[in-house]
Amino acid sequence: MIDSALKLRERIRRRYRTNAVQLDLDSLNLGFTRLSEPDRVLDEAVAVEDRRKAGDSSAVDPPRVPYWAELWESAIALARVLSRHSLAGKSVLDLGCGMGLAGAAAAAMGASVLLADIEPQALLLARLNTAPWQTRVRARRVNWQLDNLNERFDLILGADILYEKDQWPFLDDFWKAHLSDGGELMLGEPGRQTGDAFPAWATERGWRIEQTTEPIIPAGKRVRIFRLTSKDS
Repeated sequence: MIDSALKLRERIRRRYRTNAVQLDLDSLNLGFTRLSEPDRVLDEAVAVEDRRKAGDSSAVDPPRVPYWAELWESAIALARVLSRHSLAGKSVLDLGCGMGLAGAAAAAMGASVLLADIEPQALLLARLNTAPWQTRVRARRVNWQLDNLNERFDLILGADILYEKDQWPFLDDFWKAHLSDGGELMLGEPGRQTGDAFPAWATERGWRIEQTTEPIIPAGKRVRIFRLTSKDS
């Protein structure tokens, strides 16, 4: 495990500056490696887009916005909620995992976790942050618009993945294809206007939804936690 983590850390350091932090998540204290300069990753993506628009043949495809590079408050909120529950024996999918905080919390609480993100760089950080539980953690590049993993999960997590309404139909299809009978979705949403419309939209598509809020200390903010189950369960 130590050798694996060292190799991951070395791969990451070749490209990014990182710093290690300790996150106090109620009953769980997690060591976590994050990017020191997330804005730099965004700047690099903007530079690639500028070259593409200027006709640079090495930058043909538009880059995706590197949302993964930031540690979002929704991930912290989900991790805090997870820290209060034993997940031993549960299968968990951390969808759009970013640097893997929610998945790490689930693994620490006993779950078998699949880390899923479209960005390979994100998965490097996520694997590093879940290294203490690597025997129960896998990582896979996933596009929720296209992919079917041919497996189902007791719990699907999503930290701040509701920001674009155009993605909701793709997410709905993906969730229904991958959630076990009697399973649950747990989504962190930081209070955007798009999030205001989500409960009614999800209810119309056959989901039973409960909403709570989770304080983020010391930021003084609250994150909405949507917990969804199928009405057919």
